[in-house]
Amino acid sequence: MVNFRDRTMKVVFQDGQTVEEALEARDTPEESLVACTVFDWEKWWIHSLTTQDDWIVAEGFNPHSPPPFNGRLSVYLDQNRWRTVADALLDPSKVKDPDERRAALDLIRLSTDGGIVMPLSMGHLIEVAGLYGELRYRIGVAMAQLAGGWQMRNPLDLWKHEADLTMRKHLGTDQSRHVLHPITTEPGALFGRDTGLGVTEDTPEYDIFMAMLTMPSVILDALVEPERTPKDPLEKWTEHHRKITSHIHSQGMPKERRNNLARRRYWNENIAFYTSAYRRLTSSADFPTFSDRELKRLLSASPMVGLLSELFVRRFVDHQVKWSRNDLIDMFHLSSAAAYADHVAAETHTGTQLRAAQRALGRAETVHTTLDGLVTALRRDGARADSERALSRGL
Repeated sequence: MVNFRDRTMKVVFQDGQTVEEALEARDTPEESLVACTVFDWEKWWIHSLTTQDDWIVAEGFNPHSPPPFNGRLSVYLDQNRWRTVADALLDPSKVKDPDERRAALDLIRLSTDGGIVMPLSMGHLIEVAGLYGELRYRIGVAMAQLAGGWQMRNPLDLWKHEADLTMRKHLGTDQSRHVLHPITTEPGALFGRDTGLGVTEDTPEYDIFMAMLTMPSVILDALVEPERTPKDPLEKWTEHHRKITSHIHSQGMPKERRNNLARRRYWNENIAFYTSAYRRLTSSADFPTFSDRELKRLLSASPMVGLLSELFVRRFVDHQVKWSRNDLIDMFHLSSAAAYADHVAAETHTGTQLRAAQRALGRAETVHTTLDGLVTALRRDGARADSERALSRGL
C-alpha cells in the first residue's frame, strides 16, 4: 500500500510480516487528491482511494507480456462523447437524447463488466482541464473508473515508431524487434517517453513497478485538478496552417495537383521524423527523395500517419476550413485512435473526415459520430459483458 497522506509504503507478505518505509520524493505527488493506492498481487490491479472516498481500480502493467485485453474490444471516445458517458454514469437524466442515453449506459455496462476497454489519452487530460471544481472532480473520477488504467499511447511516440518502420521498409532492413503497443496499461504511456513520466526499455524493473503503483494517481490528479487550467490558444500553429491552406488555394490548380501539393507540404512540414529514423538506420547524412506517387504510397501504408496525412491534405485543399486549436488535439489523437482502436466515437467534423479517409485508404470504417452508432457496431462485432457471456453459457 502506498499512502500519500503520510508518505509511506507498506508491504504485507504472505506470512503476515509487514515492512514499512518512507516514499521517495519522486514517487510522491504534491497536494494529491489521492489518499492511497493498494496493489493486489493476485489480480494485478491497483486500487486508489481519493480524499473524498471514491474508489478507482486500474489494471496493472506487466512488461513481460502483451496488454491483457482478454478478448475485449478497444473503444476510444472523443472528449465530448466521454462527457455524455460520464453524465449517464452520474445521472442518466442529464442525457436528454434517449438513444444516446441508452448507448451511454450500455457502454458503462460493457466497460465495468469485462466487455470493452476505453483508454484515456493526453488529449483527454488537455480537454478536461477546461473544467473546474466539483464538476471536474466528478467527471474526472467517472473517466478514471471507466478507463480502468488503460491508455492510448502518445501520438508523437506512435508517429516516431511508424516513421522508423517506414524507413526500415524502404531500406529493406529487418523490422524493429521492439513492439510498441498503442493501447496499453504501461505507466505514463499517454504522456510520452520524452517527458520523463513514461517508461522505456532501459527503465529498471523496480522503477517500472513503482511507476505502475503511482501512475494511476498521477493521471487521476490531472483529471480532477480543482482549478481550471488556461488553454494555450496555439495561435502560431493555427495561423501557420491557415497560411498553407490559403497558399494552396491561391495556386488555382486542378484537384489532383492540389492534393499532391498538400501532401508534399505535409511531408516537408514533418520530414524530420523520417530523416532522423533514416540517418539512425544508415549512419548517412543523405536522405532519399520521393515522387508524388511514392510519397502517397509511403504515407498511406502507416496506420496512424496514413489517416493523419489524409486529414491534413483534406484541410489544406479546402479553403473554407477555419483552423483552430482543437484541430491539433482532435487530428492527432483521433487519427491514433482510428488507426489502432477497434472503434472510435468522434466529434462530427473530424469524425466524418476520418471515416472518409478510412474509406479512401480501403480500410474498415470504424469511426462513428454518435454513441448509438458506436454501440450498434460494437454489439454487431460481438462485444459482450462477462455477465452476458455467463448467461449465454447457462451459468
